[in-house]
Parts: sequence; C-alpha cells; structure tokens
Amino acid sequence: MESHKKIILRMELQIGQLIRLVANLNERLDALEQEERDIEMHKVLQVKRMSRI
Repeated sequence: MESHKKIILRMELQIGQLIRLVANLNERLDALEQEERDIEMHKVLQVKRMSRI
C-alpha cells in the first residue's frame, strides 16, 4: 500500500509541474502577442506620420 501512496504523490507532483509549465508557456505567449501588437501599432503610427508629410 505504501508504494501506491508514493506513486500517487509522484503523479500529483508531476501534474503540478505540468500546470506550472503550461502557465509559463501561456505567459510567454501573451508577452509575444503583446510585443507583436506593439510592433504593429508602431508601424501604423509611422505610416500615419509619413502620410502627413
């Protein structure tokens, strides 16, 4: 029975690690998407400035 408890504990720890991994990947993806939006907005502003000249 003790080995079953160890297996369950190990699985719980692995699930926790997977949850943290997914959360970190989501944060990285959010940051990349925000950076992409910022770059696109910068391009739009540059085009608007150039059209005024």
